[in-house]
Amino acid sequence: MASLERHFAVGISGLAGASLLSGAVMRRTGRRERARRFMLHERPDGSRIEVTVDIPPRARRVVLLDNGMGMPHEYWDWVCGALPADMGYVRFNAPGYGLSTPTTHYGLERHFALLRELRETYTAGLPLVLAGHSLGGYFVAAYASLHPGAAEGVSAVVMADATDVAQLRNSRRSEVDRWSRHSMLMERAYALAGLSAFRPALNKNKTYRPDINRSVTAFLAEPRTWAMAYRDYRDAMTYPALTALDVPLSVITAENNHGDNAVHHAVQAKMAALSKSSRHLIIDGADHESLLTVQAYAQMVAEVIAGEPPAERTGSERRQSAGDRPAATTAAGANRS
Repeated sequence: MASLERHFAVGISGLAGASLLSGAVMRRTGRRERARRFMLHERPDGSRIEVTVDIPPRARRVVLLDNGMGMPHEYWDWVCGALPADMGYVRFNAPGYGLSTPTTHYGLERHFALLRELRETYTAGLPLVLAGHSLGGYFVAAYASLHPGAAEGVSAVVMADATDVAQLRNSRRSEVDRWSRHSMLMERAYALAGLSAFRPALNKNKTYRPDINRSVTAFLAEPRTWAMAYRDYRDAMTYPALTALDVPLSVITAENNHGDNAVHHAVQAKMAALSKSSRHLIIDGADHESLLTVQAYAQMVAEVIAGEPPAERTGSERRQSAGDRPAATTAAGANRS
């Protein structure tokens, strides 16, 4: 019996060691590949931000893309690939994510300063679309709404399944809040143990090109990724709710949600009321993550980003991916985009 227990202990120790080693190798390889493939923008304070910039010579406009909480900028890959030839893009990882220099204190004003810095450095004064997914959707709308002078030169804001900070704040100490915090803490533990190298929390179906899939998995295997996500989640509960937006707005909503879909759609529809020139599009079949990670849905997001901004407030409209039967609109009598 003692011998059997010893063999079992040796086997478990071996598996644990292999897991730790696999995680460490994946993280090291991922950082090396990131350094080779992506730019590092140096800030005035000497810190660095990981960015990808593509401004074609004939670009007439640019989109600045803001990621969701705990998600790498590679999540915009399908969207960027579907943008027209006359539209450039800038995407980035916020401080602490990927190769971006971590910072102890972050928050809304520091994020606004980063957005301003990136647009001044890379967009060359071209007309700008601000687009964000999840918490990134809140960030770009808040930047255009709350930061002095930010709306100048912005032709449109696109919020893709954006976080409603008021709803987030109201969920404090609820079952959803406890589950969210617990999940991020556990994902950090999984990353420390190397388990994320085998079973990443996101992009489980590996929907991108092999090099992007490897990059995303290595990103999620970084314990710091989940520490930063927890920081962002905690900070978001202190952010002010948006009240008005003086630029054209498109709100894109994933039809499937972890909670009550009807409540989610209603919250998203309220965001469309922030602007007098707005539209609300519900993408049938999409969920919060697949809105960007499934190519067909991401192409629809790219069409909204590159399309003409709404000239007036319209009702909600349901859309299906190419090849599906067009869905009926949900607001009677409203003009359609």
